[in-house]
Amino acid sequence: MGERGPHIWMVARVYAPDEGGVQTYAREVGRAYAASGRRVTIFAKSSAGPRRVREGGIDLIDVGAASMLRVYWRLLRAMIGAWLSGARPDMIHACTWRAALPALLFPGAMVITVHGREVGRPRGLAFLLLSLTLRRARRIVAVSDATRALLIDRLPALDDRTITAWNGVVMPPERPPTPFARREGHAQVLSVCRLVARKNMAAAVRAVAGALRTGARLRHCIIGRGVDGVRVREAIRQCGVEGAVTMAGYVAAEQLEEAYRNADIFLHPQIALEDGAEVEGFGLSIADAMAQGIVCIVGRDGGPAEFVRDGVTGFVVDGRSQDAIRAALDLLARDPALCLRVGERARAWVAHNLSWDRHVRLCLGEEDGAPLPSGALARAA
Repeated sequence: MGERGPHIWMVARVYAPDEGGVQTYAREVGRAYAASGRRVTIFAKSSAGPRRVREGGIDLIDVGAASMLRVYWRLLRAMIGAWLSGARPDMIHACTWRAALPALLFPGAMVITVHGREVGRPRGLAFLLLSLTLRRARRIVAVSDATRALLIDRLPALDDRTITAWNGVVMPPERPPTPFARREGHAQVLSVCRLVARKNMAAAVRAVAGALRTGARLRHCIIGRGVDGVRVREAIRQCGVEGAVTMAGYVAAEQLEEAYRNADIFLHPQIALEDGAEVEGFGLSIADAMAQGIVCIVGRDGGPAEFVRDGVTGFVVDGRSQDAIRAALDLLARDPALCLRVGERARAWVAHNLSWDRHVRLCLGEEDGAPLPSGALARAA
């Protein structure tokens, strides 16, 4: 096991500096494993590769961006090289079921994380591959009850090996009240997401426009990029709110931190599409906003409604109703004290309930009484 205890291989098809929820998941879970004394090797691809980096107890083997099949081949080749060099794992943790594919050839206990849409959408041959891959796992980790239910509805036989483990957050320092919180100026509304249809940003823009028409004083900044960007820009143009709603696109980490510091309301009215197959599994950006003490307005579909309690730690609305989104915005934009109270409760709840350390303990079975085997036992299993 070397100098740091049990050795965990993590496999991720995407990784930082590229943005996205799975990239964040792979980075933070790797850090949590390393902080617990495990040796961690991450096999991944990103636009910054090919590269080999050792940092904070993690060995990153980044095979670089390429076509899908070439990435799989490079990941497999890197794993074979590590295996032959003697750096063999006590456990393999695949960050998605597709990332598990090149790891299927290696013996030992395997954990596979599922996030939502990637278990709801596959059909035909892809569904068969999903089923065969997940049956190889000792433990399947769903990041929300909504994700778990979606999986078990499709593959009931996996019920006994599938657990729910909410994602964690990295708690930021407490931020000072914004000018709006001191009853000055406009409420600053923030959305941070990949611009795809289920995020529902075009409807968010129309709801902001409706709130402005009824006298609410607010500004809305949308951070992120994606295929739905054209539709969001068109909504801004049609509503005539170019002066109040801005699209910032991709921003650096420092700018994102500043946007969170200055925000009063976080708007993420996500919806489920394709009969529930296309769904928000968790919502890391929402959890991050709550950790900052920002009151959140979220849609009722998918995982976010599990940790945003309506009227207590945030507001849950029907994302398909622009009137419902607008009413929540209007309420908060007129009541800075309410924003502060709910935001403070949200931050306290997140600090107590969303932990990457607890997430990896659940992955390992250290909290549910069914620990995964390690060492020689795992390799013989």
